[in-house]
Amino acid sequence: MKIAAVTATIVSIPRCRALKTAYGVSPSTQTVVVKMQTDEGITGWGQTVAPAPWGGDSAEAIKLQIDRYLAPALIGEDPFHIERLHQRMMVALHDAKNALTALDFALWDIKGLALAVPVHQLLGGACRPGALLHAFVERDEPERMAERLAELATDDWRWFKTKIGFGVAEDLLWYSRLRELVDADIVFQLDGNTGYTLGAAVQACTQMERMGGVALFEQPVRHLDEMAALARRVETPLQADELTADPRSVYEIARGGAAQVLHFKLHRYGGLLPAARMAAVAESAGMEISVAPYFDIMAAAAAHFAAATPVATWPAGFSDMTDTILAEDYAPEGKILKPPTRAGLGVKIDEDKLAHYAA
Repeated sequence: MKIAAVTATIVSIPRCRALKTAYGVSPSTQTVVVKMQTDEGITGWGQTVAPAPWGGDSAEAIKLQIDRYLAPALIGEDPFHIERLHQRMMVALHDAKNALTALDFALWDIKGLALAVPVHQLLGGACRPGALLHAFVERDEPERMAERLAELATDDWRWFKTKIGFGVAEDLLWYSRLRELVDADIVFQLDGNTGYTLGAAVQACTQMERMGGVALFEQPVRHLDEMAALARRVETPLQADELTADPRSVYEIARGGAAQVLHFKLHRYGGLLPAARMAAVAESAGMEISVAPYFDIMAAAAAHFAAATPVATWPAGFSDMTDTILAEDYAPEGKILKPPTRAGLGVKIDEDKLAHYAA
């Protein structure tokens, strides 16, 4: 079997609610979708996030990287040789991890389809039910957030992720009031998106910790040494997000004592192959991970990965989008996003919708 054609399409789908972080406000998510065709009629699909302007390449840059550099390195090659193809793509264009992710997913999809097994079987087999989930509530005035939390709590959600990093005084006033308004058994994962300086993080995190109900602080500061210093000042576990990039970064986080949990976003690493290496390093260091599922093809890949990864024991959030490019609905079952049971990644693409949302 040989790879015959690779097509990259920019896709933009609005969120149900705009995402407000320390970086800014995002009303939609841009992705790049890859269709990889073989000479034996098997088609694999992949997808990656375009994180610009806050954390990486734009969708236009990712599509150019695929069209001009990475896809030509794959044409005529055997899609089963995923390790070798990663090496070829790294030679063709170094450090194009967002673009590489979409192609990696498509390769695993083809291999699973050809062998008639789901991707998690190729990754070692399922040892967990899938990607564990928490709920997400947008940062807003405490009274409005409490109303939203009450709605979600009717479905038995008790773990909520929301955003901090907007300033010490503002965040402390906000969190103090929010805690007064919600039930005592509700806990929060507070994501700073590197918005604090170290001094501000020490002030904010230690005082919010004393207010109670914090399950996890996610990347309040930017740098490795700052995370390590903060970890020595708080009892609540820290989760590294922006710091995670490759196996070496996991080693450095572990060696520096900078976090107890890692937030895995597969599009940052180049896909499933490098993510599996990173998870092995985390496991050897006694750390655990959460796996961000995002949506559509990315969600299926994340669920397969989480199912086959023993240390994927912490929850992450499923993205709340207004529509999908999938032909069939793929959504969490309660607090778990289970991997599809069909061969490959196990999701089918609605190519009419793909064309509709093409940017």
